[in-house]
Amino acid sequence: MIPSGRKLVSYSETFAFGDMTDGGGAAATFSLSHVIPAGARVAACLSSAITGFAGDTSAVITVGDGTTVDRYNTGTPTVFTTAAAGVDMGVVSGTAFHAAAKTPVVTITSAADWGSVTAGQITLTLLYYIP
Repeated sequence: MIPSGRKLVSYSETFAFGDMTDGGGAAATFSLSHVIPAGARVAACLSSAITGFAGDTSAVITVGDGTTVDRYNTGTPTVFTTAAAGVDMGVVSGTAFHAAAKTPVVTITSAADWGSVTAGQITLTLLYYIP
């Protein structure tokens, strides 16, 4: 049920390993091209159409707001293996309400060095309510 007076927004973006910025170690980041506005309340972060981030021995994902690395998901779900249906991203683990606008930042961490990653693509969908 949508809270009274609010609208549910769904935003999806697909990106590949080559779109990510290597952090110089095991992690790389990607900033989504969408801003969650002030006053929004995030309901969920979903994944789909995963082509495994392969090349190293593991790869896990977090989705944050540039300050808190996992504001929009719980744990570190694996994105190492191809999963057409996606993986469970868990629940929003940070404060769901946005006092200020935020750009979601994805971090994918491999086992040893991001430079070893040779493939990978994912579609993320954020669902949030706006006044």
